[in-house]
Amino acid sequence: MIDLQVEALVARITLSRPEVRNALDSTAWRQLAAAIAAVGQSDARALVLASGVEGSFCAGSNLEEIAQLVGSEERRAPFRAMMRDALDPLARLPMPVVAVIDGDCFGAGVALALACDIRVAGLRARFCIPAARLGVSYPPEDIARLIDCIGQGQAGRMLYEGALLDPAEALRIGLVERLSEDAAAEAERIARRITDNAPASVAQLKRIVTRAESVDEGNAGFDRLMGSDALREGLRAFREKRAPRF
Repeated sequence: MIDLQVEALVARITLSRPEVRNALDSTAWRQLAAAIAAVGQSDARALVLASGVEGSFCAGSNLEEIAQLVGSEERRAPFRAMMRDALDPLARLPMPVVAVIDGDCFGAGVALALACDIRVAGLRARFCIPAARLGVSYPPEDIARLIDCIGQGQAGRMLYEGALLDPAEALRIGLVERLSEDAAAEAERIARRITDNAPASVAQLKRIVTRAESVDEGNAGFDRLMGSDALREGLRAFREKRAPRF
């Protein structure tokens, strides 16, 4: 089950499929894509993506469904497209996405985490991409995000070796941004701090950080926000020594 809640400007998507450790089959990928689309249409200023299953963030794609693709060539491209229909819109959401990873994050689960903007790991987090061990490849879009995140050498190590990373090593190489004894609470704090800021500014900054627009478009956004009501409120709040109200 994929659960979506939006409360006080923070959206929360929770993966809750304990019988398969949050492994994603076709139905789950479609549910996830629908939840992401709903977040994009909401008034949320931040999204927290988390697991409702103890000890597992996401075990990857469902291996029983993967096995069915071996003898069914016509189903392979649709399956790949179905994953993209969830992962790429997640990465393109206008608001920052914070992932809470406090358990196993394997295979497609790593791709899911990489489509988020900020990753917070708990002490039980483990990361692995076992594609080569299973005899498959990994989507090029997700490999590109992995290289952007940790560099070509560390990405190669994860992909070629199938290395299992503990949370401390994941933090050291930059696969996660934060390590916390209470990852869920830390992610909530990050999301709340995001919602306190000017939403147009955060959205513009995300487009630049994720290279979703050209330099000229980024400069146009910079100029546009220089004349915004948000800037006027931010300057007024600074002078009055109070929190801005955006």
